[in-house]
Amino acid sequence: MNASFDLVENDLGQLALKRPGEEDVADIRIKRAFPWSGRNENISIRTSEGKELLLIDRLDQLESNLRNRITRWLDRHSFIPRITRINQVDVRFGFQQWDVETDRGPARFRVQEREDIRFLSDGRFAVKDADGNVYELKSLDQLDGPSRRAIEALL
Repeated sequence: MNASFDLVENDLGQLALKRPGEEDVADIRIKRAFPWSGRNENISIRTSEGKELLLIDRLDQLESNLRNRITRWLDRHSFIPRITRINQVDVRFGFQQWDVETDRGPARFRVQEREDIRFLSDGRFAVKDADGNVYELKSLDQLDGPSRRAIEALL
């Protein structure tokens, strides 16, 4: 599919949206509508104020250079740490205190409710801490034994 737009990055790492017959829009943002289940579908291009300019149905329909540019930008600007190892989950005080390793480094956080650990359709989990931060957790069969044992009782 030939896209009727292009994204150009400046020296500051900001993207500009270029469309034939329209003014360029500087400093745009790219957001996934469904960051967990549809990572490559419904990608929104927005102004820095949040107004949607363009919706991409599927990234795989774009030319590879443009698709790679969008994917790299999303990877750099989306902050969802991925839990790679669970050291301990302490449940003594009516909440869960997690001690984990993530792809962004070690983390300790509190999970208030069992409902804050959400099963995703592809087997992964979304874990929301008491401060509203969200972590991605691999499916149980991809975790090492100690990590799996640390959370099996919680699920």
